[in-house]
Amino acid sequence: MPAAVRRPSTVVLAAVVAGLVPFLFHAWAALHGNLAQDDFVVTHRAAAAGPFDLAFLFQDYHGHLTPGGFFLAAVATAWAPLNVPLLMLPLLLMRAAATVLFWCLLVRCFGRRWAILVPFTVFTASTLLLVPTLWWAYGVQIGPVVLAAAGALHAHVRYLDGGGRWWLGAFAWTLFGLAFYEKAAVLPILLAGVTVLLGRSFRDHARYWLGHGVLLLGFVAGYLALTSSQVTAGGTPMSAGTAADLTGRMLGDTLLPGLAGGPWSGPGPGATWAPSPFAVVVALVVAALAIGTAGVRAGGRRAWRAWALLGFLFAVDVTLLALTRLREIGPAAGDDPRYLAELALPAALCGAFAFLPPHGTAPSGGQRERPIALALCVLLLASSAVGFTRLSPAMRFEHSGQYVGNVRAAVAEDPDLVFYDTFVPSDVVHEWFGTDSLASRVVGLVPGTHFDQPATRMHLLDPTGTPRRITGVQPLSRGKPGPVPDCGYPVGETPVDVPLDTPMLGRYLLKLDYYTSDGGEGLVNRTPVWFQAGLHSLYLPVDGLYDRVGVRLSGPGAPVCVARVEVGKPIAQ
Repeated sequence: MPAAVRRPSTVVLAAVVAGLVPFLFHAWAALHGNLAQDDFVVTHRAAAAGPFDLAFLFQDYHGHLTPGGFFLAAVATAWAPLNVPLLMLPLLLMRAAATVLFWCLLVRCFGRRWAILVPFTVFTASTLLLVPTLWWAYGVQIGPVVLAAAGALHAHVRYLDGGGRWWLGAFAWTLFGLAFYEKAAVLPILLAGVTVLLGRSFRDHARYWLGHGVLLLGFVAGYLALTSSQVTAGGTPMSAGTAADLTGRMLGDTLLPGLAGGPWSGPGPGATWAPSPFAVVVALVVAALAIGTAGVRAGGRRAWRAWALLGFLFAVDVTLLALTRLREIGPAAGDDPRYLAELALPAALCGAFAFLPPHGTAPSGGQRERPIALALCVLLLASSAVGFTRLSPAMRFEHSGQYVGNVRAAVAEDPDLVFYDTFVPSDVVHEWFGTDSLASRVVGLVPGTHFDQPATRMHLLDPTGTPRRITGVQPLSRGKPGPVPDCGYPVGETPVDVPLDTPMLGRYLLKLDYYTSDGGEGLVNRTPVWFQAGLHSLYLPVDGLYDRVGVRLSGPGAPVCVARVEVGKPIAQ
C-alpha cells in the first residue's frame, strides 16, 4: 500500500493564510516602489567602493554601523544599478524567513493550538513592519534585525529545551542582526526575558550567558570605536514636557495603532503617520489596558513579567529617540514608525506569554478557542489591509520614481546627452545630504548618463527629471574684448588667457563662443575639449576661484577665434 500522505492541520493552513496575505500586500508594494533619500546615497557609495571594501562596509553612516546593508547594496549595484526589485528581493526573503521562524517559535513555546494564531497574526499583519520597510534604506536595517530576533529566539528555546549545539544558532543570529543595525544589541536582553518567562534558571547555562555578555561588550566597543555619537548636540532644549509628548505620540499614534493594523488616518509628512483622532487614541489605550488586565488575570505573575519586558523594550526605543532626534526634530519624531518597527515581534511574543502557559502546561480553550482565534485574526487582517492601503502609497516615493524614469527614458532616446549637475528636489534627496543630493549622485548610475562634460549641447534636469536644453548663461562675469577685430582671441598651441571683468568664486557654467575652420583638440582651463569646425558655443562647468579662462590647442591646426566668454548660471528652455 502507498504511504499515507500527512496533511497539514487546519491551524497550520490558517497560519499560512495569516502569514501569506500581508506578505503578498507588502511584496507587491515593495517590488513596485522606488528609491529615495538615503537609498541613493548608499547606492552611489556602493558603486564607487564595491562589496569587499572594508572602509565602505564599516563606515560611520550618520552614527550607524551597518556593514551587512552596505554589502547587499554593493552586490545589487554591481549587478544592476538602481534596480528596485533586485534590492528588495533579499528583504522579502528575510521577511518570509522571519515569519516561518516566528511560527516555529510559537509552536515550540506553546504547542500547536489555535490560540497562537492571534499573536502570529499580530506580527504578520502589523503595519509597524509592513509600511516602513517599503523604504529600502530602513528595510535593510530592521528586516534583518527582525529575522535575527526570530532566529535567535527559536535557537535559544531549542537550546534551553535540549541543549546541543543550538547555542551556536543563537549567537550566529545575534551576530547577523548586529551586522545590519545596532538595535540588535537588545537581543541578549530579549533572550534573557524569554528565559524568565519560560521559568528557566540562568545558572544552568552560565557560560552561555557569559558568552552573550562578551559578545555584547565587544560590539559596543567596536561601535564606539568606529562611529560618532548620534546624541544630538544643541538644538531645542529637552524638557519633561517634550519627552512626555514624544512618549505619548510613540504610544498612542504609532505603537498601539500599528499593532492593530492602523493607523487609519493616513500618512503624515515624510515617513511619518498622521496622528489619530483623540477618540481613536483613547479607544486604543482603553483596549490596551483591557488586554493587559485580561492577560494578568490569565497569566498572573508570568503576564506581569511579559508586560514588563515589553515596557522595557518600549522605554529603550523612547530613550534612544529622545537622545538622537528629539532636539533636532521635536516630538513629531514619535509619529515615525521606523523607530518602533522592531517591537512588532516582541509585542506579539509578550502577549502570547501573558495569555498562554508555555509548554502546554494547561489545557487549551476547548471549543471556544478556534472561533475566537479565527475572528480576531480576520479582524486584524482586515484592519491591516485598510491601514496598509492608506499608508503604503506615501512610501512608494512616486516623484523619485518619476525623476529616475524620465532620466532613463531621455538617455535611452539620446545617448549623447550631457547634463549640467544640479541639486535634485528635496523629496528625492534632501539638501541636508549636501553633495550627495546632486543629480550626478542620484541618477549617475543610470547607464549612459554624462554629467559636467564639455559639450556644445548641454542640458539641465528640471524637478521632474526631464532634460531641458541650456540656451545660454545669465552672466555674472564676462571675458574682456579680445585684441583682434572679428576674432577676439586667436588661439593656437600657445596658451591664451582671457581675463574676466569680474573675479569669480564658486561653481558656475562657462559659455565660450568660438569659430574655427577646422576641428581640433584643445584645453580650456586644463580640461580637454574638442573644437568643432564652424561657429559654435562650448559649455563647461567651472569651479573655484578664478579671474581668467585659459585656452589652447593641443597640437598644430587651424587657429580658434574665441569671440566671447561668459560665466554665470545656466538658462534652460
